[in-house]
Amino acid sequence: MNAEDRKKDIPCPICGGKECISRTTVDLYLDTVKSFFKYRRDESDKSCERYPTVGDVGECVKTSKRIWLCPYCKKPFEANFRLKGLTIQCPHCNSTLNIPASHRTLC
Repeated sequence: MNAEDRKKDIPCPICGGKECISRTTVDLYLDTVKSFFKYRRDESDKSCERYPTVGDVGECVKTSKRIWLCPYCKKPFEANFRLKGLTIQCPHCNSTLNIPASHRTLC
């Protein structure tokens, strides 16, 4: 993401509002996820070593649903985890992503 894109507000994928996604959180996530790509292990049996964790970048102010960000296409989407699932597919680019540990439902 270039410097000009970083200045722009990101519209909420749920309600279209400009106040749902934290630009600071997006920037911090994109900066920190770079280290995952540097050290990823495609041959690992552990999903956390093969796939990056999705960025939890906001909450829709109208629905209170979580908003996640894909590190590949850099587009936000409504959180869409499944019961007992550890990974999801980005609805925009179909990349495999890990669900944040704090959002997993294991029972």
